[in-house]
Amino acid sequence: MVKEKYNVYHKAFKELSEIIKFFPKNEYRKIPKSFIDFIEENMDNSYEYMVEHIDDFQNQEMLDETKILLSIVYRDFIASKEEKKQIIKMEKNELLQEEKRIREKYNPDNLFRNKVEKVEKSVVMVEYKESIFTKIKNWFKRFF
Repeated sequence: MVKEKYNVYHKAFKELSEIIKFFPKNEYRKIPKSFIDFIEENMDNSYEYMVEHIDDFQNQEMLDETKILLSIVYRDFIASKEEKKQIIKMEKNELLQEEKRIREKYNPDNLFRNKVEKVEKSVVMVEYKESIFTKIKNWFKRFF
């Protein structure tokens, strides 16, 4: 499974490489050469990906990982300072909402409460009664 994820990212780098070739020159120049080199070194060259219509970019089929990489490229290299602040603020809000949802689902305060209640419900006091043989045995012990 790890290897599959590994291959998916190499394919996503290939898709990203093909997509950024269609960026306007002024936006393409904003992407550091070291980042482009990293993409080219790590992309899957055997994977075929063609950009169909750059004008209809929203309908272009691509991997989810490619979409994430594109958003990172836009946020880190292309967006203006104001856009960058807005994007980071939105990402923080989304992260907080996700953390809140997870915290409610796996609340550490309530995590063991249900288990303790179940254990308490299942424990029942049983009255111990001596069998007739134990009574006779004990009578002989006292007598002798």
